[in-house]
Amino acid sequence: MSISGLTGSTGTASNSTTTTAPKSALGDLSNNYETFLTLLTSQLQNQDPLQPTDTAEFTKQLVQYSQVEQSIKTNQKLDDVISAINNGQPNQALGYIGKTVEIQSNGIALQNGSAYLTVSTDRPAAEAMFEITDAKTGKVVRTMPLSKFAGTQDVNWDGLDQNGNKLPDGTYKGVAKVTGSDGKEINAQVMSFGRVTGVDLTAEEPYLMLGNLPITMTNVLSIRN
Repeated sequence: MSISGLTGSTGTASNSTTTTAPKSALGDLSNNYETFLTLLTSQLQNQDPLQPTDTAEFTKQLVQYSQVEQSIKTNQKLDDVISAINNGQPNQALGYIGKTVEIQSNGIALQNGSAYLTVSTDRPAAEAMFEITDAKTGKVVRTMPLSKFAGTQDVNWDGLDQNGNKLPDGTYKGVAKVTGSDGKEINAQVMSFGRVTGVDLTAEEPYLMLGNLPITMTNVLSIRN
């Protein structure tokens, strides 16, 4: 399974464009509003005094004018609310520093030579193993047996590779490969734990950094001291 908490080979959060759809839509709406107002004014100025604009049609146009005006005000208020929320995110993100968070992700933050995860399955397996790969190279560095019983089990990685060599702290990927007695793959949910060491504020939304592993605050499932 792959969650957006793991980004690219370098493990850094990518910047996104600053132009958003709501702002573009508001600009289009404002332009249409100005055009509509100009056309309505010209119509009133140039109508034939002997054959004025039909009352029903004129009323319909005034209603449209009012609806466009209300839509613009509504979009402006929504932009203000979104701006206020976004402005508060950096301070909220900074409060995570030093805390251990639980995330649903295939990204593993090896910190201080160890990593802790849990794997959950809903039915017994015939074959079950946990495969760890280097996030940069994709090379398998360690495989660990899993229990074949259904339920949640702990996976404690001591940071050693398949040959017993100590691997450097960094970002790795973990995949639970579980199959049933019928040979079909069993869905396994992987939860990873890591300590927040910093916050990346270069993108539109803050990224919590578990070492080199960036995650959004929406990916956090629980927080521990």
